Amino acid sequence: MIKRAFVYGDLLFESMLVLNNQIQQANKHFERLVKSAAILKMILPNSFNFEFFKTAILNEITTSQLINKNDCRVRFILHRNGTGFYLPNSNETAFIIETFELPTNWKEIAEKPKKAGIYTFQSKAIGPISNLKTGNALIYVLAKIWAQENGLDEALILNQNGNIIEAASSNIYWKKNNVIYTVPLSEGCIAGISRQVFIEKMKLENINIQEKICTETDLRHADEIMMSNASSGVCKIELI
Repeated sequence: MIKRAFVYGDLLFESMLVLNNQIQQANKHFERLVKSAAILKMILPNSFNFEFFKTAILNEITTSQLINKNDCRVRFILHRNGTGFYLPNSNETAFIIETFELPTNWKEIAEKPKKAGIYTFQSKAIGPISNLKTGNALIYVLAKIWAQENGLDEALILNQNGNIIEAASSNIYWKKNNVIYTVPLSEGCIAGISRQVFIEKMKLENINIQEKICTETDLRHADEIMMSNASSGVCKIELI
């Protein structure tokens, strides 16, 4: 039987960077996964705690065919394991772990400024699940295809109100007059781990960072635009 995760996108996932055999921000990824599962009414096994999560990932890396097992990218996929149609016969869950090689120059690629445009074909609805990393990702897939077709590296996503909320694979930030802004979660962007880390870092360094609704005008008049995700870190954006 085809898994319902494949048919309905009934899953959550965490993309993580592993450096020197250490899962970066592992505790934050675990906390987000557990909170997201509760929102989606997914039942986690009794044994599913932080140590189990971390050990399962590191064991998968050890048994993988990766050339460099110390530095890699990992995707942890949690899916509802029941059968049924839209209504599942069970909310019990299972998981899959995928491992990916990092290019030798991954850091150089990650930090290279990206050219981005505004994707307008489909907007994103605001709601309780809009902040979660789920299998309902067609808008990001189509936005990435659109960016490639237009010679761009990244696409910026609009919400139902026409405001810019994120890039297809990252959260966004912009700087104006020594203030850094980012989009509030209430606008429908993904609650990114790198976003959380970035905000915490700015506050620790006493840098003025504020949440603000983002329009194209804001970005066109910004002194600097940036984006970040858990796998690549922070890089600059050039809005085309």
